[in-house]
Amino acid sequence: MLHTESPISCVESNQYKIQIENENENENVDPRLPHSGSLEPHPEPAQEPLFITNTAGKEYQENKRTEPSIWKLVSSIFIWEVLAMVLSIVLLLAIVVILTRHNHHPQPTWRYFSLNSMISWLSTISKGCVLFSISEVLGQLKWVWFSQKKRPMSDLRTFDAASRGLYGSAGLIWKLRARHFAVPGSLAVILALAFDPFTQNLIHYYPKLVADASETAIVSNNSVYDVVGLKWITGGMTYMDQGLKASIYNAIFNNDEAKPWAIPQYTCTSGNCTWNPITALEIAASCANITDHLKYKCTVIPTFYKGMNYGEESNCSVYLPDEDSNEPADGLFAEFVTNTREGTAVAVGSGGKGVFFEDPFIVPIHLIAADNMLDIKLFTTQTRWQAMECTTSPIVRSFRPAVTRGVYNEETLGVWTNRSINHDFSSGYYLRPPWGIEMGMERNTSFMVGYQSIEMLLNFFVELFAGHANLRAHSGILFAPHEKAIYASTDLVQAVSYFNITGCTVKTAERLRCVMENVALAMSKTFRDNPSVSSPLPYTEGQALTNITYVSVHWQWIILPALVCLLGLTTLLGTIWKTRKAMVPTWKNDAIPLLFLYEITQDEKPENYQKPANNQRMMLKESEGKMLLSD
Repeated sequence: MLHTESPISCVESNQYKIQIENENENENVDPRLPHSGSLEPHPEPAQEPLFITNTAGKEYQENKRTEPSIWKLVSSIFIWEVLAMVLSIVLLLAIVVILTRHNHHPQPTWRYFSLNSMISWLSTISKGCVLFSISEVLGQLKWVWFSQKKRPMSDLRTFDAASRGLYGSAGLIWKLRARHFAVPGSLAVILALAFDPFTQNLIHYYPKLVADASETAIVSNNSVYDVVGLKWITGGMTYMDQGLKASIYNAIFNNDEAKPWAIPQYTCTSGNCTWNPITALEIAASCANITDHLKYKCTVIPTFYKGMNYGEESNCSVYLPDEDSNEPADGLFAEFVTNTREGTAVAVGSGGKGVFFEDPFIVPIHLIAADNMLDIKLFTTQTRWQAMECTTSPIVRSFRPAVTRGVYNEETLGVWTNRSINHDFSSGYYLRPPWGIEMGMERNTSFMVGYQSIEMLLNFFVELFAGHANLRAHSGILFAPHEKAIYASTDLVQAVSYFNITGCTVKTAERLRCVMENVALAMSKTFRDNPSVSSPLPYTEGQALTNITYVSVHWQWIILPALVCLLGLTTLLGTIWKTRKAMVPTWKNDAIPLLFLYEITQDEKPENYQKPANNQRMMLKESEGKMLLSD
């Protein structure tokens, strides 16, 4: 039979035995020792458990029982395991508190360590504490396991391996079929492999724009435009203002898709800026297709006309009729000879009455053009023609500007178009939207375009939008103004009929719409950028933003660390309860009691310990005040 003793460890038992043997050398000599009167330096270990049987030994044993060391007392009530578990939970809660404090806040800039390193240290210590506690209670559960009934000796190895890592824990779960208090602890050991990665994955970062008072954010804004150019006639008409003229030319002749001529002046030193709603005086273009109003008229040309043999072809005209005479209004028409490539493919004019816009703010502009414009092969009576009418007018627009990564953009909040006309020559055209601060203006604010500025624009449009593009059978294309012009009307006809227009791909009269919309954007930019007499500094301040790295906590990753601590706590409490119930010693992972588990005779030397360990069934029980592991 195999015996072992609980209160006295093997080392203490051997020391005490040697002491007794020295004192009673001649009376109690171990028959296995040589009769030389002295002990060998390294005596053979005993083949059976060491029991203290004499009176002195029993007194020593009682003293050891009644006067336990502080370490043994602390160990026997699981104080270290409880403290480790409490510390693990406290550190996990500390992680939660720290991350809650920094969630959606700027990344901390500590001097000696980062947020990630702090969380890593806390999680590592927390994991170490919970694994220490679980390892100890798994070791204790093997003694509880053997105290219940006879078990295979190999179960000792299974429990022992479970407290050391993944494979041992998985083996114990399989052995116990997931029906024992050791299973939560084994599962916690397995899950603890992902403890650190999960806690590290709690922390994520994202950029966030925050206001920076050290940066600058301004954008041009104006409510009055009363700028005029040089005097043409003393006390009367003026030339076009150079800044506005340059903006309009840029809109027509510059085919940059980014439309730099439409972007108002702004400064955003940080590359990211925002503004509150702003209202500004601008220009809008309005266009309508008036093809239904076109009239056609053809006359037969004599066989020989001006030295040319036309073979009795017809000379046709396409025009917008005047309401009174049914003749071409303002002399605007397109003329061609049928079955030839000679004729006017594009005609542009301005002035007179509007067809669709009966009361235009500025003179209406008309365009008559054949489909495909200059790419037409032959003029025939079946050639399709289209006509467009466009005009421009001042508006008040409410918008919210912003700069994002260096790119300027605006969000339109509202547009006001109703105007009141003051016929006093010294005044102008006013717009008074019924808005308030929510739209970016003070109530009862007036927006005005000076009367002389309107006259200047009228003269400029009449002079600029006047010309035609003629196809010649032998001499190519002729671009010409209607009359002797003072502005770039010939260049405008070329742009409208042939060159690329930003944002426009059609080759019909619809191109005029693209031209006028671009012109309106360029004029709006100039209205906002140019200071007037009443508004010398037309700028609105905004808020410059700087990119700051913020912390984002993904709380779903805390589930596994919390589960490990919960499983560890469950295993600890269950082990304490089962130990008290079974009344077994708190040996835990102590290897000393295992030194005397297998009893053999002096001559037997087991060649394979696996076989007896697997076949022999043992049980831990109390006998005469001592704990015995016996079959």
